[in-house]
Amino acid sequence: MGDCVNVVWKNGFGNQLFQYSYGRILSEQMKCPLTYSGTVDRWEGTSLVDMGFLTEDDILKYTGENIKVNIDYNKTQAVELENPHNYKPYLDDIRSWFPKVEKTNTDDLLVHVRVGDNGPNIYTPFSWYKKAIEDNNIEFDTMYIVTDTPDDRTVNELKTNYNSKLVSEVNVTTISDRERYKNNVLEDFNFMRKFDRVLLSNSTFPWWAALLSNASQVWFNKEWQPNHYGGMIRLGETDYDNWNGISPFSLKEN
Repeated sequence: MGDCVNVVWKNGFGNQLFQYSYGRILSEQMKCPLTYSGTVDRWEGTSLVDMGFLTEDDILKYTGENIKVNIDYNKTQAVELENPHNYKPYLDDIRSWFPKVEKTNTDDLLVHVRVGDNGPNIYTPFSWYKKAIEDNNIEFDTMYIVTDTPDDRTVNELKTNYNSKLVSEVNVTTISDRERYKNNVLEDFNFMRKFDRVLLSNSTFPWWAALLSNASQVWFNKEWQPNHYGGMIRLGETDYDNWNGISPFSLKEN
């Protein structure tokens, strides 16, 4: 058996995109295959392979190779995986690794609202979005909302105040929800990739959609997830072309 870099799938769609991309960069540097495990024996969630977003042309099933590095999203690895500076030299390569979606919407605004299983760790209220739009003179014809919790109060306030169109139809807050509604999750992700203007919540899901779409206008909270991991996650430092770090007001809990 040869060596490999192995991904032990964890968490949701956006987190797994970090696992795959980081693992692929590392495996190419180490000149060994990229493999995956964890969806059968030690974790019962849904992986990017289960969802059909990746195939075995992209990543191989682990079959006993000598694991040089496990990408398993422990607390220490999370800080390294969600460091945007690790990916900046490889952005064109990364965009080529995944199924392409044409960017077709240049006039409207895509807003993502993340609630899900992390709750107050990353919750972004309506007032934050409203001030972000006003402070940054964000112009758009129609606002579209993608969310994991369609009945959330922030979603309802965005709909009421901006006559927004809600795209998402199902609540996805647990591992079983991700399995049951995996087609909905994938449809929402690919829908987001059609937009040229994106306003992010504190979530890896829209972060990746904006990156893969190569949107020309991206607004995101530079105070990224201040209540999660002691504020150590560095995605608020994203300095890619056309990405605008904003802070309408602090979401940090005292």
